[in-house]
Parts: sequence; C-alpha cells; structure tokens
Amino acid sequence: MVLQGLRCEWGVGVLNLVLALSRSHTGHWKFNMALHGKELSEDLKKRIVALHKEGLGYKKIAKTLKLSCSTVAKTIQRFNRTGSTQNRPRHGQTKKLSAHVRRHI
Repeated sequence: MVLQGLRCEWGVGVLNLVLALSRSHTGHWKFNMALHGKELSEDLKKRIVALHKEGLGYKKIAKTLKLSCSTVAKTIQRFNRTGSTQNRPRHGQTKKLSAHVRRHI
C-alpha cells in the first residue's frame, strides 16, 4: 500500500484526502466520502487531551490508548481549535413525532 510508510506528523487533512480517493471500476480517480467510525466517549477524549497536556506526543498517546494516530491528532486539533472535546451537533432528518406524542405511544 502506498500510505504504509507515512508518519503521523505528515498532516491529518492531507492523509484523509488521500485515503478518500479511490479508483473507480474504469480506472479513473474519484472522490469518495470518508467512512466514519463510532464516536469517542467524552471520557476518552478528555484523557487524550490530558495526556497531550502532560507532554506526550500523538504516537505515544495512540499507542497507550490503542487508538489510531489520526484519531488522536484530530481530537487534539479539535480541542485546540474549539477549546472543547464535545462533538458538534449532527445534521439529520428532524423528528417526525414530538416529545409529547412519543410519550403517549
């Protein structure tokens, strides 16, 4: 695999873009949406940030918590950008039933 020798410090954004590219059945490159895994728990995200504040690097944190280096990097970068470990609200279809109606079902 081409990406096998990449180091964690290479840059999460560029790495995600490269991973999202794939060859179609015609041999042409196309862009696919990246797959998302499960959300990290708030406790785990806080532990990542705490270890980083103690001076540990991305690789050391990833190895300690058995996570990928990019997950650790994204979590720390989000914390540095927003000052919080909470996820942004997700978009999606609005609820069809109000809370009042759901209680009566």
